[in-house]
Amino acid sequence: MLKPASEVDDDHPESDDGKGGRSLGRILIGEPDPSLVRFGGLVVAGELTRALDLQGRIDEQLSLERRARPVKVRRRGASPAQLVLALAECQLVGGSFFSDLEEVRSDEAGARLRIVSEIPSAPAALQRAKQFRRVHCQRVERALADAGHELDRRLGRERSMELFTIDLDATQIEVYGRYKQGAARNRQGQLSYAPHIAFWAQTGRALCGELVGGNREKLTGQECARIARRAISLLPQGHPPQGRGPLCLRIDSAYYQIELLNALRAERACFTVSVPRSQAMWKALAQIPEEAWQDALEMPSAQVAEITYTPQGWKAEPLRLIVRRAVFSAAQIARLKGSRRLKTIHPDQLQLALDREIDSVYGYSFTLTDIHCQPAAWIEHFHRHRAQAEERLKDAKLGQALRHLPSGDEHANRVWLTAALTALNLTALCCDVSPAAGASVGPDVEPQRRHAKTLRNLIFCIPLRIVRTARRLILRPPAGYRHRKILQDTLDAIHALGP
Repeated sequence: MLKPASEVDDDHPESDDGKGGRSLGRILIGEPDPSLVRFGGLVVAGELTRALDLQGRIDEQLSLERRARPVKVRRRGASPAQLVLALAECQLVGGSFFSDLEEVRSDEAGARLRIVSEIPSAPAALQRAKQFRRVHCQRVERALADAGHELDRRLGRERSMELFTIDLDATQIEVYGRYKQGAARNRQGQLSYAPHIAFWAQTGRALCGELVGGNREKLTGQECARIARRAISLLPQGHPPQGRGPLCLRIDSAYYQIELLNALRAERACFTVSVPRSQAMWKALAQIPEEAWQDALEMPSAQVAEITYTPQGWKAEPLRLIVRRAVFSAAQIARLKGSRRLKTIHPDQLQLALDREIDSVYGYSFTLTDIHCQPAAWIEHFHRHRAQAEERLKDAKLGQALRHLPSGDEHANRVWLTAALTALNLTALCCDVSPAAGASVGPDVEPQRRHAKTLRNLIFCIPLRIVRTARRLILRPPAGYRHRKILQDTLDAIHALGP
């Protein structure tokens, strides 16, 4: 039996610790408190997904799939939707492996607050994840997109006339172990996977993803077109090709394929694509007169010019080739030795700068586009902001658990990728409604977005004590928690969405 604090002090007199304080004496760990929730902040994600019926949407989409054997649904235990949401929930609080499900599962006091109350064990979750196929993950993506569109509708942010922008990018995820199904050696010789993910830039949400081996960071034109069509199909009903406004894809140089550009033209979508530096680009650059250069937007010491260009295999009208140049001094070049930025400099000019025969040179970037209604400086500035996709990828790898793929089974890793994108989208949805992220009422105000780690420390990983009184459920945070009002306002905003 635990003694009162006064008796403990009497048995173990306080002694000076040499730093002006007093020793605490013998410290004992008491019995667990059944009313204390370890991850109490998950109530925000739980209430939001219940308001949008995300679990029901995923299960409904999976029930419609006929291209593969359905994922087994058991009388007891988690449904396929609950499995994906449980993995996403685990990642929201910092889980990095299937085994981390046990940490969330052991929090029995918070079961009613979470997205999934009955979380499967780690071995069961891994075994169930292996039953998923690519088409099942695509159904989850459809459900996530529908839930996001529903939230936009309830918040009055149905983007009727603005630009729809899709950013397509890839990343490398190094994996370890003797056998990783589907993984391959990348250019650096590392065993890895290469997820290709399409993001809706205006919302910060992931639309779709594809998991391939690390040696396939550059896909074929048909594969690129397939991913682009999937992303476009996940935009709201009546999306831009049906007349609600322009649709544009911002594409990295790894996706510079004529088949992709032709597919986008067929989908009535415009594009801006980075073009790899080649002899054709250097030849086109030589045709630009000096007086054609103008200052770039929001980029000091950079200039922009344009010229018409028709790539090989393009049958439509000539395209605009937007060229940006930035000055590099000889001192900067010496500091950038081995950097990828040096590849932007013409090889002949680079050698002269390295030999100190000239003081400065230009580095060039090339962007191809079929947008004809905007000036060159605007297009270059717009395309430069495709770096938002890299920020979202970084958040998925550092904030969520996409920094590795933990299973040796390719199907389980694909489910892990889907769960990471689900967690990423849940943080974006929370930012849409949460005052903590600067969300503002009104259709014309874009919400500010916080990183996953910030939201974890701000909301998700906060312990709460459950108190029931007068038919009300009260969640009491610990003393010193500075964001109680933010948590309350976020829950109030979610409840205001209605059922």
